[in-house]
This record gives sequence, C-alpha cells and structure tokens, in this order.
Amino acid sequence: MFSKLRLSVKNGLLILFLLLSSLAFSQKINKLTPLQMKQDIDTLIHYLEETHINPYYRYPKDKFYKDVSLVKKNLTTELDLIDFYLKIEPLLAKLEDGHTDLPIPKTEYESKNPFELPYVFRLTPDKPYILCQSVKGSYTPQIPGNSEIISINGHSAKKIVNDIINLNTGETPVFRAEYGAENFSFFIEELYKTNGKYKIKYTHNSKVNSIVIDAVRQNELIANEDSYNKALPEEKKEVDKNFTLTIQNNIAIIDFKLFDWNGFKEFADSTFSVIKDKKIKNLVINLIDNPGGDSDVGDAFLQYFLDKPFKQYDRVDVKFSQLYKDRLRAHIGSKEPTKEQIETLTKKNGTIETLYLDNNSINDNPLRYNGNIYLLINSQTYSSAADFAQCFKFYKRGIIIGEETGGLIKSFGDIVTTHLPNSDLKYTISSTLYYNIGANENDFIGVIPDIVTSKEKALEKALEIIERSNSQLR
Repeated sequence: MFSKLRLSVKNGLLILFLLLSSLAFSQKINKLTPLQMKQDIDTLIHYLEETHINPYYRYPKDKFYKDVSLVKKNLTTELDLIDFYLKIEPLLAKLEDGHTDLPIPKTEYESKNPFELPYVFRLTPDKPYILCQSVKGSYTPQIPGNSEIISINGHSAKKIVNDIINLNTGETPVFRAEYGAENFSFFIEELYKTNGKYKIKYTHNSKVNSIVIDAVRQNELIANEDSYNKALPEEKKEVDKNFTLTIQNNIAIIDFKLFDWNGFKEFADSTFSVIKDKKIKNLVINLIDNPGGDSDVGDAFLQYFLDKPFKQYDRVDVKFSQLYKDRLRAHIGSKEPTKEQIETLTKKNGTIETLYLDNNSINDNPLRYNGNIYLLINSQTYSSAADFAQCFKFYKRGIIIGEETGGLIKSFGDIVTTHLPNSDLKYTISSTLYYNIGANENDFIGVIPDIVTSKEKALEKALEIIERSNSQLR
C-alpha cells in the first residue's frame, strides 16, 4: 500500500472556475492570459496545501507566499505554455521535495522539433560546474571529451547550473544539477533563447578554447543515434534492461537500473542460481543513477541476502485528501471496495495518520546469498533505491561505496497526480512522509556511504577492496 512510486481563493470560487475552465481542455491553448496563469498558481497552492503533509518543511511559508505574489505581479502579458512553466516551476523547486513537481511539458516542447546540442554534459553545483563528457551518436566531436565548459553564449557555467538547479525539484542541489543535465538542451534553448547557435568557451589540457557550434534538430539527432546504435557490433550495443549480471574474476556484479517488477523475479532467481553454482564469494550491487521505482521490488530483492525479519520503513505518516481519495477511486474502478478502502474514502480530508510498520518475515529461499556484498550509490540514487540502500546499511549487510544518495532517509513520496486547470500542466504532489528504518526525526539526509568516492570510481574501489581482501587470504 505504501510503495514509493518524485490557496488564496475561496473553495467555492476555485471549484467554479475549475468547472468553467475545463470546457477549454478540448482546444489547444497557444497563449495563457495573466488571469488564467494566476488562477493556475492559486490552484497549485490550493492542491499543495490540501494534499502535502508539510510542504514548507525547509522553505518558510511566508517567504513562499512572497515569492508567489512577486511571480503573479509580474504576469502582465500573455505567455505560451513553456514560458509559463519556467515562471512557476522555481516556486516548487524552493520546497526541495523531488516528488512534488511540474514535469517539463515535453509534448509541447518536442512539437517544435527543437534544437539539440549533441553532447552529454555533467552538471555540479560546485566547480567544475559543467563537464562535456562525450559527443552523441556518430557526430564528430568539436569539443574534446571531459572538457570543462567556462561559458555558453556569454553565460557563465556557474550561472547556467544555478539556473537549472532552480528549475528542478529535489532534496539536494547535487541531485537537481545532475537531473537537470538530462534536459540540458531544453534549459539552454528556453532560458537563453539561443536558437541553435552556441558560442562555447572551454578548457582542455589547461588550454582555453572558443568554438561556435550549430545545434541539430531533435528529429535529426534521434535518427543519427538510432543509425549509430544499429551499426554497432552486438556486444557494444546498449541493452535497455533494468537488471544485468556480469561475472568478472569470479566477482558477481549486478547493475540495478530501476526498481521495476518487469522481469525482476526471473532475473533474481537466475542470477542467484549462477552465483550459487559458481560459489561466488563477492557480490557488487550497483545502484548508481538508479532513480527508484517500486519499493516492493526492494523488499523482494532483500529476501535474497537478508536472513532475519526486516523492514525498509519504520513509520509512515499519511495525509488523506480529496486528490488522494480520487486516486484510490480510480484504482478501485468498478470493483467492490475493501473494508480498508471504504474507511479511507470516508476519512475527513486533511486527516493525518501515523502507521508503524511490521517486519517482513523471511521466506524460505534456497538461493539466499551469504557472501560479501558491496553496494554502490551516488547522488542520483533516489527514492526507493535510496530506501533500499538505507535498509542495507541499517542491517549491516555489507560495505557501501560512493556518494551520499539524493534520496533521503526521511522523505516525502507516494505521489498523487492532477493537472492545472488552464495550462493543463501535469502536477505531482507527495501525500506521505516516510521514515526509513534507522531514521530519526531530523534526518532529512541521504544514505552516507562507508567509503566516499566519485560514482566513476566506485566500482573500481569495490574491486580493489575485494582484491586486497583476497590477497590477504592467500
């Protein structure tokens, strides 16, 4: 039930204009009037405060309201959907809850066949702010790999990263920067109106260079990458799998990209059968860049190497709201609701209940692994992946290597989804506060690794520790 999956108007008036504005949904809105945008902001705040347990846990309510007033005051002309999004997303970013968010309106953006800068970038809130890691597809690189970007079109790398952090929700600046890197071209194009022209200053091998790059259209980039991947030898093609196993020098390495049920059980049984048959004594579980998913998958995975009753969450605070109930009704559909579901639907809106969770019992599992485990994490280990890591740490199952997780051990989640009435922007809001096992009242922190190193060196560090341990046993 508790699986983790990131108003200033009177209620009567709100309901009235929601009904009226819903009539416009069937038509595409090219421009939003100042009144429509202000109504959407009022709705955003209403749903936030009605649904979220404590939206102002880090950012004070009075400051938030002042920010809202300033944004509304400056809405004096019509804006298109994306420009309106860029105005209001920073409001939610201030709240530092990665599950309470307005996702980028990708459909609207991609309908323009936008410009793309065909490189992979890494962003960090500290110097070096932007690293150009590699070129995409078969394009000839005009910027060498691992070059440090100094500026783009006169905007400093520090400013660019800070602007992107302010347009992404999340609990830490590191996570928000790295998450923003996934949509780098969107932010560069829409924030600075570059129109596909990039004058880039960068350093490589201690030498400062400048270059002007013409962007490519998105459809061209997609076609190029598809063609490039098809031409690769089979062994070099990237396979889109949530879990993979490799054996290296009698060390098992599980790459866990997403906590998803699709194929999990078959993969886990097969993997731990191989590990048992080969008598492998060292296992590396890689959760680097794992954004989370379904925490029930984490419970099932933990059954393969924990031998005593366990739980990922000690306590859960749930707020029952209209949106929460609407989601439940949609889930029930035409089925007969259970007694528990009826009790939920009849609770007064605004009610908050605290639930203390029982341990998961240990299943009979002939494939249970008792060897050494090394868990790799980083700032992009988030949500259910971070919950898994905290459970692993609390029960002292092995050594954790890497960076502090972006997901916190006390965090909000279990999102409900709605849309703003005039813009139709999708809006997700946390309804639940999770206390991971071992978390205290003030622990809005990530999982701290036993050995701190960069995500690029985490696997190397694990293999080094295993080799050192094996050498001592010889």
